[in-house]
Amino acid sequence: MEFDLPDQERAFGLRAVPARKKLCAALAFSIAAALLSRPLPAFAACVFAALLLWRSGLSPAFVARRLVPVNVFFLFLWLLLPLSFAPEPETALRFGPVSLNASGAALALLITLKGNAIAAALLALAGTSSVPENGHALIRLGLPEKLVVLLLVTHANLERMADEYRRVFQAARLRGFRPATSMASYGTYAKLVGLLLVRSWQRAQRVETAMRLRGFRGRFPLIPPQGPGRDPAGSVLLAVCCAVAVALPLWSWYA
Repeated sequence: MEFDLPDQERAFGLRAVPARKKLCAALAFSIAAALLSRPLPAFAACVFAALLLWRSGLSPAFVARRLVPVNVFFLFLWLLLPLSFAPEPETALRFGPVSLNASGAALALLITLKGNAIAAALLALAGTSSVPENGHALIRLGLPEKLVVLLLVTHANLERMADEYRRVFQAARLRGFRPATSMASYGTYAKLVGLLLVRSWQRAQRVETAMRLRGFRGRFPLIPPQGPGRDPAGSVLLAVCCAVAVALPLWSWYA
């Protein structure tokens, strides 16, 4: 994805930081946030992740579209965890035959804070680089090249597969198909999935042939290293995230 940021944001925002340093910072922060065991340090991690989002220059609507599905999952935890814990007389809230345990609600709060902090940090750090930039950064960090090539090729063809599915499903509807809970509908869906797989395989063969005709030999050439003028911002970001990653677990364990 590309972002049309002002010059000031490009100079001082997260978009100007090298991708591999952002990925290292995201990994350090995510591990630290996952190890937290108290709500207050987890809330501090959310505040730090919100600051990263603010510096990222991403639009609030874009951030909301990415975080809403995450919080829908956490909503189910809020509905289930207070009911799944064994009731404790001193912490239980009773509504007739239903007992809500405060320990389950506290656990749901902790998971929600940690999950939002990790998701927001990944969105701010990894989401401000394009997929090719992140792929090249993963190669420089030592990940297997075949795995990175698979990631890049999958990303490049996901939209084409979605277009193929829409065409196949539209063709079925034009022929009178109406989804229903019947064996005929299930059989039609199975045929649609099989047709989609066949067409995806044929497209993959055409894409591979086109790439080989353009000199592809199983790996993407790396882009030149980014200039030294951008490295200080990345070093500061990495140092701050590592410091936060060390401080938050220590606060959670020894507070």
